Amino acid sequence: MLQVVIAGASRGIGLGLVGKYLERGATVHAVARDPSSSAGLSALAARHGERLRCIACDLNLPDAADRILGALGEAQLDRVLLNAGIPGPRAQDVNTVTDAEVAALFVTNAIAPLRLARALRPRLRDGGVMACTSSVMASLQLNVGGEMPLYSASKAALNSLLLSWSAELGDSRRFSLLALHPGWVQTDMGGAQAPLTVEDSVVGLVEVIEASAGDQACRFVDYRGETLPW
Repeated sequence: MLQVVIAGASRGIGLGLVGKYLERGATVHAVARDPSSSAGLSALAARHGERLRCIACDLNLPDAADRILGALGEAQLDRVLLNAGIPGPRAQDVNTVTDAEVAALFVTNAIAPLRLARALRPRLRDGGVMACTSSVMASLQLNVGGEMPLYSASKAALNSLLLSWSAELGDSRRFSLLALHPGWVQTDMGGAQAPLTVEDSVVGLVEVIEASAGDQACRFVDYRGETLPW
């Protein structure tokens, strides 16, 4: 039975991933700021019982990793999926954005996921998968994030940190490290006009994640399994 951590699990893609891994028979440790307020998590808990273990934690807190490790007890992990993120200020203009808004955006989208990934690495079994939700807008080569430049920059920072960590680990990294583009999805962030449902995205993401188990890759890849340029 797989042991899976999913952070940012209360709604949208994160909640979809929780449901899909529960369907596959995994034990899921779902991390959310306030799991009790998520009707989706409550419904999954009623259906799957003790295989869903909710952890209340704000990932931006300095001691978030310690709190999550404490809640996990001695559990050894097979998958760590870090999905939490925010779009940032509505007006994505470097001339008007405040320092506090920039700090919140980059901490949430880039720094906090890497802090948690590094803390959970000793719990990840050899051949496991560590994945962070990124975006095609993070790609410097494709340069498609013109409408959301600050959000794009925060995801590019996430990708850069993942690459740097992979290089730091070198041959000692015995797990796959993925930056995942989920597609343009019908979530609170993506909007109702997005072409993909959460189900469409999640089915593809799980296939990509499971196909990566055991190959020790560091890749930037979308929900269809297509490699994206960094």
